[in-house]
Amino acid sequence: MCNISFTIAVFSCIVIPQCSSRVLGELQQQAFRITPNDVEAHQGDEVVLRCEIERLAGRVQWTKDGYALGFSNEILGYPRFSLNQNHSTGVFNLRITNASVEDAASYQCQVGPAKHNQPIRAGAKLTVLGSLKAHRSGHHWN
Repeated sequence: MCNISFTIAVFSCIVIPQCSSRVLGELQQQAFRITPNDVEAHQGDEVVLRCEIERLAGRVQWTKDGYALGFSNEILGYPRFSLNQNHSTGVFNLRITNASVEDAASYQCQVGPAKHNQPIRAGAKLTVLGSLKAHRSGHHWN
């Protein structure tokens, strides 16, 4: 008769951060260099909502009234919208060509979290007015 015995060992490792919240606060966090400003435009105008980030760590996207527009230069479903982005300089401007009243909304530049970096957000409101040409020809808006 043969006796077989097994020994099972379980090892665990707990990593305890050596940084206090004070030290983490001293690390260079991603931050806005330029935040988007509220813009008032006329129909047909080109609009650029500026967003520039220092020490970029997370991914950047824009939202329109809370709807995420995505991370790529071309924005699906919005053919007049484009993202002018340059990761090395931290530029992530939203460009809208031929503005229309449907574009009037609250926009937000969002930078996602990354290692040792909190998410950051900055918003702006776009107002699109009727064209001056229609106003001068005697049309009135209610």
